[in-house]
Amino acid sequence: MSNNPTCDTIFDAEHWGAHGAPHEAMTMIRNESPVLWYENDEFDPVWLVTKHKDVEYVGKNTKVFLSSPRTVIHNPKGFVSPLIGLPQLDAPDHSYQRKAIQGWFTPKAIGKLEARINEIAAELIEKMEAKNECEFCNEVSAQLPLKMICELLGIPEEQEATVLQLTRDIFAAADPSLSTTTDSKAGVENAMRFCATLGSLRQQHITDDLASTIANAEVNGAAMTIQQIASHLLIMISAGHDTTASAISGGMLALINNPDQLDTLQQNPDLMEKAINEMLRYVTPTTSFVRTASEDTEIGSAKITKGDDVCIHFSAANRDEDVFEDPQKFLVDRHPNKHLVFGKGPHVCIGLLLAKIEMRALYSQLIPKLKRIELSGEPEYIRSFWVTGLKSLPLLYEFL
Repeated sequence: MSNNPTCDTIFDAEHWGAHGAPHEAMTMIRNESPVLWYENDEFDPVWLVTKHKDVEYVGKNTKVFLSSPRTVIHNPKGFVSPLIGLPQLDAPDHSYQRKAIQGWFTPKAIGKLEARINEIAAELIEKMEAKNECEFCNEVSAQLPLKMICELLGIPEEQEATVLQLTRDIFAAADPSLSTTTDSKAGVENAMRFCATLGSLRQQHITDDLASTIANAEVNGAAMTIQQIASHLLIMISAGHDTTASAISGGMLALINNPDQLDTLQQNPDLMEKAINEMLRYVTPTTSFVRTASEDTEIGSAKITKGDDVCIHFSAANRDEDVFEDPQKFLVDRHPNKHLVFGKGPHVCIGLLLAKIEMRALYSQLIPKLKRIELSGEPEYIRSFWVTGLKSLPLLYEFL
């Protein structure tokens, strides 16, 4: 039972799996009750925040809206996550620990990876070109960010499938076609064990990779605990590829469903950066995060009590009519595009530059080669309302 049937649709994994994002329901809530108290039997109650300005306000106001103790909406009542990575931390610990690994994600550092990213993208496109059809999600969109994050962490190629499955067991626990467990808690615990082992190995044998940097980082002169190390590694191996893969595959479906936009992009390759931002906005792979009020406060006209949880819903905010003209349309030349895919404030996604360069590497090489492209079957969506996207995108195509 819940207090709002429309909100039920927004948090119904089965609906997302069958139809994709419920934008009609999001629009209704955003326009009628932009800050809404929501209760159901599955998880602890939250204030659901759906307007762009309110989501941005909460994201930036980290003194009032804390990331701990609850970061995601779907954790069952009473569940305490073992994760204490960047998304779960508040100041000052967040800034201290982010600084310890930030060097790997600066523009200069990411720029050094661009040649390798382009190389991986070219290899994937070459495999596509060798035939006239593929299942884009598993053969292409998942592979580029997965290979890149594993190389950054020093994880060998033979363990890439393990990393992919560990991620699916966390993000897609509600989807039996992807997950080996129906319990996201078990998925997190399994991934934490994998990451703790990786961290311990890098403490014993330091190599030139991101995993070694994390495993041997000092925060305020003290070594991190193995739980902290495993938490940071888990965030890297999961968020470091899954959300980018969803943006890539969702972007391809948007281009196919809007052939005029594909044609515009082919005729105007200088629009690629705008197109990538539009793919990100249109797909919004991570739909929401949760913050907890540290004091009595207000969001709009809603009075928030100290201790209340607040769900900032990026998917809803990224279709806000007050910010985006024709928000339900996919427009590769959209400008400005003030999407909130990577969050705002101190918790802005540390890997946003890497994600954008990976998308650009693939699409800047693929789009000019396409003579035609179409669906060869029905797309299938992940059964998840948190980190979501396509799980199958069968394509038929011809290269120039």
